[in-house]
Amino acid sequence: MTSGMNQSDVAGIILTGGRSTRMGLDKATLSLAGRPMWQWVADALRPVVDRIILVGAIPGLEVEAPLALVADSPPGFGPLGGLATGLEKSGKFHHLVVAADYPLVRPELLRLLLLKAPGHLAVCGRTKLFLEPLVGYYHSGCAPVARAMLAEGELRTHVLFNRMASHVLSDEEYETVDPKRQSQFNVNTPDDRARADELLRQQANPAA
Repeated sequence: MTSGMNQSDVAGIILTGGRSTRMGLDKATLSLAGRPMWQWVADALRPVVDRIILVGAIPGLEVEAPLALVADSPPGFGPLGGLATGLEKSGKFHHLVVAADYPLVRPELLRLLLLKAPGHLAVCGRTKLFLEPLVGYYHSGCAPVARAMLAEGELRTHVLFNRMASHVLSDEEYETVDPKRQSQFNVNTPDDRARADELLRQQANPAA
């Protein structure tokens, strides 16, 4: 990695969350193209990180070593609480964080986030309307900032970027590595699930 980091310096954190009100069940374990959604995220992280931990509170979810499962501490504070927990429990300074409902995240984008990390505590992309903090780079120094926000009752993850040194990828930077912006595809509804399933099957069998 040209950022000065080695793969051994970086932990991957998958935020599994809990039950989705729009989907009616735990999104992370939904089957997409024959596999749980979180496993697609893990596949994207593996070439870039040293270890992967899943943070959340999904009953019955089990993982095998070298993956690890960590419960939100304390539970019930959404992605920001999961992020703080993951940063504190990873044993690393550098992290790539992806929510489990971004199954099309590209390893090329994750490498770019690391490339832009020096000098910043957090890096993410953005859509036309808002930041995309649930696919991002986070230094362990973000944890106390996140904990302070939680103590204030501020649960919006993107607010972190206003409280510390951060970088938001430009459209040009983002589209150089992910021109179709598939990494921003967020599965929230049954229609989203069907579309993600189709796209993942196409990737697995591009000649079909």
